[in-house]
Amino acid sequence: MKAATRRAGEGIAASAGELARLWRATRAQARPDVWPGLMDGLVDELFLRTGEALAAGGDPARVFPSLAGLVRIDPRERDRSRAELDAEWDVAERVLEAACDALAAGEEVRLWLSKAVVVGRAYTRRLDRGGGPRGIVVAWLLSGLAAARRPSRADELP
Repeated sequence: MKAATRRAGEGIAASAGELARLWRATRAQARPDVWPGLMDGLVDELFLRTGEALAAGGDPARVFPSLAGLVRIDPRERDRSRAELDAEWDVAERVLEAACDALAAGEEVRLWLSKAVVVGRAYTRRLDRGGGPRGIVVAWLLSGLAAARRPSRADELP
């Protein structure tokens, strides 16, 4: 493992909270009708474990199976849930690409991260059929994907 790869992983792990905040802000802007995000309960650990695995020279295919967290799925709208999860993975991939830019990470790091995202996306697509890692809890939404909305400032008390 190259020192630059280790440093990039350490940088991603150290910035996991900020990357998760960026993911939430970007996702909310792109998909305002779904709040919170379906992967919202997983994204903090996703960035942390991704960085740690990269820094340790681990297998990118092992990142998602190592996670623990909550993913929401509407069993009545499985196709829409899959589309929303794919859109959320798109945002995660863009956030990781931005981290690579900020860290001046090379092509080796970008390929590693891309593989981790591809595997995570594939696992998430199977969650509605009962597949997935032991640490992933699936919460079945009964109110519909668009029923939850983010409180507006007008809803907040002064």
